[in-house]
Amino acid sequence: MNITDTIYVHVRHWLFWYGVYGFCDKSCNDEITLFSDKDKNNFLGYFDLLTQPCLINLLNNELDKTEDKEFCDEIEEFINGNKDIDYSYIYPRDEEDILCQVDHFAPMNDKGHKPTYIYVWSKLSKDWDMMSINRIVKILANDFLHMDIKKVQLLDIPTYEETKVSYEKDYEPYI
Repeated sequence: MNITDTIYVHVRHWLFWYGVYGFCDKSCNDEITLFSDKDKNNFLGYFDLLTQPCLINLLNNELDKTEDKEFCDEIEEFINGNKDIDYSYIYPRDEEDILCQVDHFAPMNDKGHKPTYIYVWSKLSKDWDMMSINRIVKILANDFLHMDIKKVQLLDIPTYEETKVSYEKDYEPYI
C-alpha cells in the first residue's frame, strides 16, 4: 500500500457548500473528484456519494421498482444489512463506454471490464459535511487507490459570501 500525505478533493455541486454554510440542510448526495495534486493535474478517481437517507428517498420517490428492480434490490439489501459502506458499479454498456473505465483498482464484471461509474453508499453519516467527506475519502483511497492517506484537502472552497450570493441567485428562488 502506498502511503501518501494528501489527496485533494473537488466537490462538484454548490448544494454541498449551501449546507456546509447553513443556508439549507446538508446534502446527502454529492459527487467528488480526487486528485494527487492541488492543481488538479493528476486525476485519481471520481465517486458519487449517497447516504442512507438519500438511498431511502431514491427508493421511495425516484426509482421505478419494476424497471430498476436489480438496483432497488441492491439498495434495500444495503439499507437492511450490516455494512456501513458499500459500492454499486455501472459497467460499460457498449464499445464507447469501454474507453471510460476507471483507471484505478475496481472489481471487473464477467466481461473483464472495470466500471465506468462508482456509487458509494454510506451509513457513516446522514449527510455530507467536510468531516464526513474527509472520512469517506480516506476509505475510498484505501479501497480503490490502495493508498494510506494522512490528509484530505478540499479544493475550490468558496467563501461564505460567494456561497450566499450563489444560494440567493441560483437556489433560493426555486424552493
